[in-house]
Amino acid sequence: MERKRYDLNFKKMVVAKGLETGNMTAVARQHELDPKMVLRWAKELKRSDLGQLDGEALKQAAFIPSSSDYAALEKEHEKLKKLYAEQALEREILRDLLKKTNPHLRIK
Repeated sequence: MERKRYDLNFKKMVVAKGLETGNMTAVARQHELDPKMVLRWAKELKRSDLGQLDGEALKQAAFIPSSSDYAALEKEHEKLKKLYAEQALEREILRDLLKKTNPHLRIK
């Protein structure tokens, strides 16, 4: 059996008709559709803020970063690199100190 693809306007029309009558399964049968599919369309249309419904899944709008976003991320990245370097240095100092005070403890 071949899969059918329905356009967005048809889906909206069927769902609106089902909501209007209050019986989604009857509307699905009128249009010779599976009631579960119409219920899924209704749930996806209700869930989507923009009212966009894709045949397979809802697609999220892509985030397009600006140059100020890149600058903020680079600044944060530099800050985190410095913090990591400071912590690594602190660990090395503590290891050296531990080796000097307790030579019987061998930390690799």
